[in-house]
Amino acid sequence: MSNNVASPVRKFFEHYLTVEKGLSSHTILAYRDTLKLLLRFAADHHRKSCVELTVDDISAETVRLFLIHLEKTRGNGVRTRNARLAAIHCFFRYLAYWEPRFLTASQEVLGIPFKRHAHPVMGYLNREEVVHLFNHIDTGTSQGKRDEAILRLIYNTGARAHELVGLDINHVRFSRPYLVHILGKGRKERTCPLWPETVDSLKKYLEERRVRTYDRFPLFVNAKGQRLSRFGLRYLITRRVTIAAKTSPTLLTRKIGPHTFRHTTAMHLLQSGVDLNMIRSWLGHSSIETTNGYVEIDLEMKRKTLQSCENLLPKMKKGGPSWQRDQGILDWLVRL
Repeated sequence: MSNNVASPVRKFFEHYLTVEKGLSSHTILAYRDTLKLLLRFAADHHRKSCVELTVDDISAETVRLFLIHLEKTRGNGVRTRNARLAAIHCFFRYLAYWEPRFLTASQEVLGIPFKRHAHPVMGYLNREEVVHLFNHIDTGTSQGKRDEAILRLIYNTGARAHELVGLDINHVRFSRPYLVHILGKGRKERTCPLWPETVDSLKKYLEERRVRTYDRFPLFVNAKGQRLSRFGLRYLITRRVTIAAKTSPTLLTRKIGPHTFRHTTAMHLLQSGVDLNMIRSWLGHSSIETTNGYVEIDLEMKRKTLQSCENLLPKMKKGGPSWQRDQGILDWLVRL
C-alpha cells in the first residue's frame, strides 16, 4: 500500500478540515501555508520533489529541523513557530485516526512540544485617545464616513479583524434593539449590542454608498467596491492613527492595530463596571481566563482597590496608609 503523502494531505484539506471540523477559511489557509512550507522543506532536506515525498519523509526529526528552520532561517518568532506546529499536530492527529498504520509516526510528531514564551502586555487606548482619534476624522468625505463607521463599530464590539471585514449589511439590525451578528473563532456566532451613535454612523455610510440596510452586500468595501480586507483594515487604522498623532504624541508610543481596539473595548467595559462574564460574551472569548487577563493589566484598578481598603482600617494620625507612604509599594505596582 502506497504511503505517498499527497493523498492524505488532499483528504485532510478537502474533507477533514471543511466537513469534519468545519474550520473557517482563515484557519484553513493558515494550515495550507504551514504544510506548503513543511513539504518544501522536506523535499529540499531529502533531495526529492514534493510529488515523491512519503509520510516517512515527514518524520518527527524532519519536523524538528523544520521548526529550527522557521526560527533560524525565516526569522519567525516563538508564537509563529507554535502556530505552525499546531497545524502540523492537527494533520498528524488526522493521520493517526484515519490511517492507523501511521499511528507510531504520528505519536512521535505529536510528542514535539510547544515552546514557552513571554506574553506581551496588552496595549490599549485610553478614553481621551479614542475621542481624539474620532475628532480627527473628516466625516464630510465618503472616506471619512466609512472610516468613522468602521472605527465606531470595532470600538463598540471589540470584533477581531477577520470578524469585522467578514460582516455583511444584513448582519446588522438597524431597528431597536440595535445589534450585530458576528461569526467568531471556531464558527461560533454571537450577538453584540450596538450604541445609537454606532448605528447612526453606519446609516450615514450606507446612505453614501446608496445601498439599503437589508442588502446582502459586504458591510465595508474598499475604494474599488470590493470587500475590505484585513490588510486594508490595518492600513486604515494606521493612517488614522498617524493623522491623529500629529496633535497627540502618545499615540506614537506603541503599535496600534485592529486588535488594539479589541483590548481597548475590553478595558473600557471593565473600567465601567461591566461584569467579566458579560465582557467574555461581548468579545466571544472561549474561556473566562482570557477575560481575566484584562484585570491584571489595569493598574488603575489596583490602585483603587488599595484605596478602598483604606476605609476598612483605623485612621492613622499622620502620613496616610502605609502603601501611600512606602514608595517601594507604588514602584512594585508599576512594575507589575
